[in-house]
Amino acid sequence: MSSIRLIVALGLAAGLAAPQGALALSLQEAIALAQRNNPGLAQTKAQTEVAEARLAQARAGRLPALTLSGEAGQGTTDLGGFFGFGQADVSPRAAALELRQPLFTGGAVSAAIERARQGREAALAQAGGAKALLAAQAAEAYVAVLSAREILALNEAQVRQMSEIADQAGWRFKGGETPRSDLAQSQARLAEARAGLARASGDFARTRAHFASVVGVEPNSLELLPAPPSIPPSLDEAMAKAMQSSPALIAAQAQARAAEAGVRYAGAERLPSLALTATASSVRDQFFPGYSADGMTVGVQGRWTLFAGGLINGRVAEARAEARGAQSAVESARAQIREAVIGAWEDIQTSRALVEAAADRASAATIALESVRHEVRVGQKPTLDLLDAERDALAAQSAGVAARGAAVAAAYHLNALLNGE
Repeated sequence: MSSIRLIVALGLAAGLAAPQGALALSLQEAIALAQRNNPGLAQTKAQTEVAEARLAQARAGRLPALTLSGEAGQGTTDLGGFFGFGQADVSPRAAALELRQPLFTGGAVSAAIERARQGREAALAQAGGAKALLAAQAAEAYVAVLSAREILALNEAQVRQMSEIADQAGWRFKGGETPRSDLAQSQARLAEARAGLARASGDFARTRAHFASVVGVEPNSLELLPAPPSIPPSLDEAMAKAMQSSPALIAAQAQARAAEAGVRYAGAERLPSLALTATASSVRDQFFPGYSADGMTVGVQGRWTLFAGGLINGRVAEARAEARGAQSAVESARAQIREAVIGAWEDIQTSRALVEAAADRASAATIALESVRHEVRVGQKPTLDLLDAERDALAAQSAGVAARGAAVAAAYHLNALLNGE
């Protein structure tokens, strides 16, 4: 039996085990549901919105600021006869409108904008990586449910077959055709099959619970296992793509650039700053009854910190240390991605080989089982050989199910490492 025929046969078994009367959920639909409902993904989206807001704040540093200030009060003043004024009730009030346009900030505004821009790039890359990773997790959960359901069906069939063999062994023992050992062995294998069924049932329940946790819905009806998604044709191409578009590496590089901008921002405090200002003001009763003054001024304001007790130097040193740490994080990310891509690639190659080997194993085990059944029926072999053949057939079929599922999950995992969505 070819590997393609085995995959089709096992896929049909999974389809027969699926509940009827409900619209089957495809893998892509499951991934979309997971990405829509996952709270962790919502958190990363909120972080990108925070980064966007920080960028908007940084860009505002280049724009003019218009400030309106004012004050009003009620009281009594006594000038003691000075200028002819004695005690009087006054209503002091003042208002000022100031327009301020930064002219030079020593590079602080540009550095702040660059730092915020790179922070946004890092947040977007992290969000894309989280989305791709969630797609891989949803695919793994989807595959796990299908595999567990199919293995459960195989174990149920195994229990039925072992029950039939045990019944036949009992009849043949009563007829004096076989020794008691054959009956005891068949009963022991039946108990073993029931234990395997209990394990398979528990595994199926756990995979369903995990699927509901990842995707957000119950896996009541799933489509057949799809083919693995496309991947690069070689490890070298996969590695090159990872080094160019891996979300983790893009985020680390953006964070390193943001840290470098942070060094420039801290150093800008050593330089003077200039701003163009225009102020219109109105004052009433500020000094004595009847006083009023209206005015307008246009000028330049400057500020230069000449000595700060080491505060600025400390901030620059801190920023430089953070930049060195961020650059080290980039190198660490490269090494981790290289290791992860190689591991994922080898998982795919291994799963492909296991699928082919499992197909050959299942085909041979099926042929051997049919032969042993005939030989036991005519008395050429003992019942124990049939029990062993049944066990081998179940193990081969289960290995095939697991290998096919692992191939799909491994491909999604590799793609999550290579690029975000």
